[in-house]
Amino acid sequence: MRHIFSRLIVLAALCVGSLGVWAGTNLQLYYDFGSVGTACANQRSQRVTTTLELFYPDPWGNTFAFIDLDYAIHPNDPNNTPFMAYTEIARCLNFWGNTPVKDLSVQVEYNGGLGVYKDALGDLRGYGINHAALVGLNYCLHTADYKNIFNIELLYKYIVDDYNKTANQVPLQFTFVWGCDDFCTLPGLRFSGFFDIWGQRFGSGQSFVMISEPQLWYNVGRWFKCPNLNVGTEIEFSYNFTGGVPGTGFMCNPCVGVKWCFD
Repeated sequence: MRHIFSRLIVLAALCVGSLGVWAGTNLQLYYDFGSVGTACANQRSQRVTTTLELFYPDPWGNTFAFIDLDYAIHPNDPNNTPFMAYTEIARCLNFWGNTPVKDLSVQVEYNGGLGVYKDALGDLRGYGINHAALVGLNYCLHTADYKNIFNIELLYKYIVDDYNKTANQVPLQFTFVWGCDDFCTLPGLRFSGFFDIWGQRFGSGQSFVMISEPQLWYNVGRWFKCPNLNVGTEIEFSYNFTGGVPGTGFMCNPCVGVKWCFD
C-alpha cells in the first residue's frame, strides 16, 4: 500500500500551526518491477498502482483518506478489472494546540479492502482484506520550517475476524514516519518513509508483520513552471506481509512513479 506521502502530510500537519499549507489532494501512479525475497509466492509482479489521496485540516484536527487500486499487466492476473482495492481513512483530533502537549494527538482510523485472482483453471476468485479499526496516540516533532519531521505512533489495532476468528493477543501497531525536504541539500528532493510493525494471529499461532516504504521524490516540474509534477522511486520492504502464514519471510519491491499534486 503506497501511502507514505499521505501519512507524512497528515502527521506533519498535526504539528503545524498553519495547517492549511498542507491541505490538498494528489494522484500517484506507480509501476512495480516485481518482488525478490522469500515471501514472493503470493506477490504479484508487473503491476500498476494508482493512489488517490486527500488531506484537509479544520479547527478540531484533520481528516485523511486514500484509496489504492492495483491493475495487472501480467497474463496470469485478471486484466478486465483492477485486481485489488484498499482504503484507509483517519481522523486526528487535537483541541490543545497552544498547550505544552500540542505535539500529542489522538488518532482513529479504518482500514479495509478486497481483491480478485485467477485460480489454476483461470476462473476468478475473490478475497477480503479484513476490516481493521485503530485508535491511539501519535507524537510529532519538526523543525521550525516544518520541512523535516519525524512522528511516533502507537495504536490499538482490532482486525475483525482475524483469520481463524480467534482473539489477537498482540493487538498493537507501532509506526515511525520521517520526512526531509531538500535532502542532501538538493533543492526539490524529498526523502520520506514509514516503518510499521504490528502483532497478528496467523492460523493457530502468533506472529508479527513489518512493512517499510522509503521514497525519494523530485519536483521535476520546478524546471518548467509546473510545480505540481513530481517523479520518484519507492522500495517496499516487508516481512510476513503476504500469504497470511507465519514465516512467510522477507520481500522487497522496487517501484518508480509520478505524482501530481492538485492543490
